[in-house]
Amino acid sequence: MNLRHLALSSALLVSLLLLTGCNLANHGSFVTQTFVGSNEIEEQGLTNLGPVEGKSCQTAALYFIPQGDSTSTNAAIADAKRQREGTLFLTDVSIDDKLWLEFGYSVQCILVSATAYGVEP
Repeated sequence: MNLRHLALSSALLVSLLLLTGCNLANHGSFVTQTFVGSNEIEEQGLTNLGPVEGKSCQTAALYFIPQGDSTSTNAAIADAKRQREGTLFLTDVSIDDKLWLEFGYSVQCILVSATAYGVEP
């Protein structure tokens, strides 16, 4: 009986360790346009609205039980666009992934930094 209990406990522990290695983020760059020439910006009367940052985060209880929607690059980019009114597109996009481990839970985020261009409000 003790050997069976030990084998079951070991299998459960290995399963939990494997689950903690899973990345639940929805990565991918969803930038609709990757290049805009300076003459296009001038022709359309667009201005540099300044730097913006966006993020998409998810908390995991006990480090592997996800709560809420998964992290998403698309959501982080949309959050960055919402930071400045009148933003039409982003340039110089940088995408990063961070994981914070706290006592009993973890937080995973996709962070986007960019420069916003658009029409002054």
